[in-house]
Amino acid sequence: MKTNLNHKNNKRNMSVNKIYLLDQGKISADLAWFLPTPMTEEEMRNPKPRSWTDVSIMSAVIEHKDGIILFDTGISEKVKEKWPQIALSVFPVTKFSDENRMENQLRQIGLKPEDIHFIVFSHLHLDHTGNLDLFKSAKPAVIVHEKELKYSLLNVWLNKPVPYLLKDLEILREMNVVPMSTDYLELLPGVELYLFGGHTPGSIILKVRTQNDNNYIFTGDFIHLPDELDFESKGWLLGNAEEYYTRIRLLKALMKLPRTNVIITHDPKLWDKYPKAPKELK
Repeated sequence: MKTNLNHKNNKRNMSVNKIYLLDQGKISADLAWFLPTPMTEEEMRNPKPRSWTDVSIMSAVIEHKDGIILFDTGISEKVKEKWPQIALSVFPVTKFSDENRMENQLRQIGLKPEDIHFIVFSHLHLDHTGNLDLFKSAKPAVIVHEKELKYSLLNVWLNKPVPYLLKDLEILREMNVVPMSTDYLELLPGVELYLFGGHTPGSIILKVRTQNDNNYIFTGDFIHLPDELDFESKGWLLGNAEEYYTRIRLLKALMKLPRTNVIITHDPKLWDKYPKAPKELK
C-alpha cells in the first residue's frame, strides 16, 4: 500500500497536465542541410542533386502546476523585415498566415503572452527566437544555455548575418535571462533539460513526463529530420561531430523508455503524427 501511495504522490508531483504544439508555419530548405547522404539505396547507386523540402516550424506550451512553459518562440509575421536576404533565400517561408502568429496560437488555448512563466530555448537561431518581443514586458524567466549565449554573441560580434539575429539578442538584454550552466537541469518536477550540443554549442533537448506517465522528448534542432536517427549523421547544419555522434546514442537510449514519444521541431510530417493546438497531448 505504501508503494502505491508513493507512486500516486510521484504522479501528482510531476503535474504536467497538458502539452500543446503550436503550428507556426513552414520553411523550405535543401535536404543537404539536414542529411549528408542520399535517402535510398537507389539514390546511392545513382547519385542526383538533392531536392528541397518543406519543414515545420513549431513551439510548444507545457502546462505545469508550478508554471506555464513555452519551448522556443518560432518565427514572426515580420520575418521578411527581420531576416537578412540570405536567410530568406536559403530558408524561404513557404507557409505562414494570420493563424500561425504566436499570439493567435496562444489564444487558441486560452493564453496570452503575459501568462507564460518560463521560455526555454533549444538554441537561439533566428527561426526559434522570432517572437521574443511579444514577451518583453511580461519578463518571463528565459532559460538558455550559457554556451549558446556566448556563441551567439560571438557570431554577431564577427558580423555574421545568419543564423543569429542581433535584433533578437538585443531584446534578450531587456529580459529576465537565466543562463543554464550545467549539462542537466530539472526546471520543474517532470521537466528536464539536457545539454546536447551537436548543432550549436548550447543546443539543449527538453524531456517532459506527464502525470499520465507519458514521456515527450523535444529534440530542438539536435535532430532536424527523423531520418537522422537512422543515419546517425547530419548534413551542413552539423556543428560538432563528436557531440553529435555520441549524444545521438544517448537520445536513442532515452527513446527506449516506456511510453516515450519524440517530437522533432522541423519534422516535415509532424502534423501527421501529433495534433496541433488547441488539441492537446497528455
